[in-house]
Amino acid sequence: MAFEVFKMGKLGDHLEAEAYGWVAHQIRETYNIDPGENEYGYENDIVDVMTKEHVEQIEEYLDTTYKEKLWIEPYANTALVSICDRWREENET
Repeated sequence: MAFEVFKMGKLGDHLEAEAYGWVAHQIRETYNIDPGENEYGYENDIVDVMTKEHVEQIEEYLDTTYKEKLWIEPYANTALVSICDRWREENET
């Protein structure tokens, strides 16, 4: 029997969720913002409490890491881009 790794999609989903939580925590700490909790006791999404200035600073950071070829974990990069894109979709026309 040959070795095979199963459920790689589940692993990818788990890693993406971990990266999202990781960068959301960094956003909370950096900007001293608290998304609060919903009526079920779950934390609200960080996107709900971010400002345009926060998004612009994060996008500048991402741009700098790209232009200067600075290493950033790909999952963290994807999570930050996702957060910025979602904020723009929800807050700008």
